[in-house]
Amino acid sequence: MYHFSLPAPQRLHRPLSYGLLFCILCILVSSPVMAGKQVEKGKNIITAITSSKNAKSVIITIKGTITPNYTVYELFKPARIVVDVADATVAKGLVPKLPADNSIQLKSSIISNTKPPLSRFTFLMPESRQFSATDRGNNIIIKINNRDKKVSGVATKTKPSAKAIKAIKVVTNPGETRVQLVASGKLSSYHYDVLGKKGTTPPRLVIDVNNVTGDTLARKLHVGTALADIRVANRGSGLRFVLDSATDTLFPFQVAPLKNGLEIRIQESDRKKAAAKDEVSDIILKNKTIETQLPIIDASQEKAVNINAKSVASSMKDAFNFAGYNKEHITVDFYKIDLHNVFRLLREVSHMNIIVDDSVSGSLTLALNDVPWDFALDIILNLKDLQKEERFNTIVIHPKDKSFSWPKRAEDNLSFEADETVTEQEAILIKQLQNIPPSVIQAKQLISKAKQQEKHEEIENAITTYQKAFDKWSDNSKLANKIASLYLVQLKQNAKAAFYARKSLRIDPKNYNAALIAAIAYANMRENKTAQQFFDKATSNKRPSREALLSYAAFSEQQKRYAGALKILYKYKKLYGENLASMISEGRILDKMGKQDDATRVYKSILLSGYRIPLDLKKYIKGRVALSPSM
Repeated sequence: MYHFSLPAPQRLHRPLSYGLLFCILCILVSSPVMAGKQVEKGKNIITAITSSKNAKSVIITIKGTITPNYTVYELFKPARIVVDVADATVAKGLVPKLPADNSIQLKSSIISNTKPPLSRFTFLMPESRQFSATDRGNNIIIKINNRDKKVSGVATKTKPSAKAIKAIKVVTNPGETRVQLVASGKLSSYHYDVLGKKGTTPPRLVIDVNNVTGDTLARKLHVGTALADIRVANRGSGLRFVLDSATDTLFPFQVAPLKNGLEIRIQESDRKKAAAKDEVSDIILKNKTIETQLPIIDASQEKAVNINAKSVASSMKDAFNFAGYNKEHITVDFYKIDLHNVFRLLREVSHMNIIVDDSVSGSLTLALNDVPWDFALDIILNLKDLQKEERFNTIVIHPKDKSFSWPKRAEDNLSFEADETVTEQEAILIKQLQNIPPSVIQAKQLISKAKQQEKHEEIENAITTYQKAFDKWSDNSKLANKIASLYLVQLKQNAKAAFYARKSLRIDPKNYNAALIAAIAYANMRENKTAQQFFDKATSNKRPSREALLSYAAFSEQQKRYAGALKILYKYKKLYGENLASMISEGRILDKMGKQDDATRVYKSILLSGYRIPLDLKKYIKGRVALSPSM
């Protein structure tokens, strides 16, 4: 999934209020009845809009005849909450019973230029407020927090629920670096991810902590171990912590909650006596290619409703294609951003040419969370009264009152936006599923549950749930691969990892990632002959992965097959060029082969390579070069 966060003036982010809740609902009630008459199949009729009020909030209920497909998001200037319901019509003569709070006004409209059309309900407010949205049966429930009240002429505001992260404490030891985010209380809402090296940007660990403040924190902290730097940035209603690696390979790490904060434990490798087992295992630690292979299923899909299998399968297909949008998902946070910059970002996501008419101007404030990029584009076009025309992998954007004819060559009054880079991006490909059997639907619901357990670091429970999903979806090679990776990386259970990796390979013999997991698992169990076979499999394709080649080289070195290890490293160099890890391995292997002059040449190259070399490693290499007889 792509994530964008553009520089913006300081502003207060409210939980949920700046995000779009993209609810994929996988169960639709078939053949509903209203007023004694059969309702058109698949059509949602809004029969009532009611509201009530309590001490904390205004509750608005949009009542329909079937489970809705809908989106909810907040817009600004004027402040308003927008509910778009797909394939819905308003019952004739409907009179909304609003407002319970006379400061909220309702406007409704039909958006007919989307597929399917949308019924839009806009709730106008005098100011932005926190809100939440849920569905209950056929109804959409919107809870909008009350305005701040005045007591005895003095305004009283709700106490902020955000905790404060007061300090970043770093403790370094010979084998480990510990980073503690010291907070005013327990941090229960956080998640982390890893990003690989991109250009000159090193690999990094990204931790997003929700609903926290950090006004006293330094924005950048230099560490200088395997962890080079820590950077801090505002992110939605919380903070983002970016931990940069000092090398081209991300350090092994663990994230654990504390009573008052979080702790990140970073393993510092012993470069002089690196154990082959650890070298091999650490290469695929937090391997994102494994993580992103599973289909994305929203936890809200898990419903305890008994309906026939045909209806469930049809509903799941509709869910994956809500409003015809099935492109890659993105999360964006724009605040008064120039429209041309917005379209540059969408070009980067879509990999399509985007041409923008010069008459298009203005800025945009918009926050969307986990939505298809073409859905985000249509929202922007609707907000700015623009339209698009698409042909030949090219999208032309221009005002609705202006026509466009496809010429052989673009006119001078059009600007072509291309070759712009976007930082901190990761992609998730969602494939449209056809003819989904009931067992697969049940498996997807279990996958959703397992992902939530994994998010909360309930790894053993997550694995058990993934296994139940695999029992129902036994031809899913990627799911078996996911289970294998968790056993290997998280629980260090090599036998189980090898078992599920082999299952994955039986389903898909070309799953080279599964072959790599099996190879590492058998290497860790010292079943070297079997490990060799799987390493050969993992590197048998035309362009083996970096991880597979470096893992195989480390294994061959451990087996004292030095010539074979060098051959693998030379193949790595041919495909990907040299990096610090591969150069260190080459020098070390040449030393073990007794080729001191060749090893010295490699060590000199490391010193002159321009890579950021940790101080202890630099000291060792300089000492090693100084001892060379050829110097």
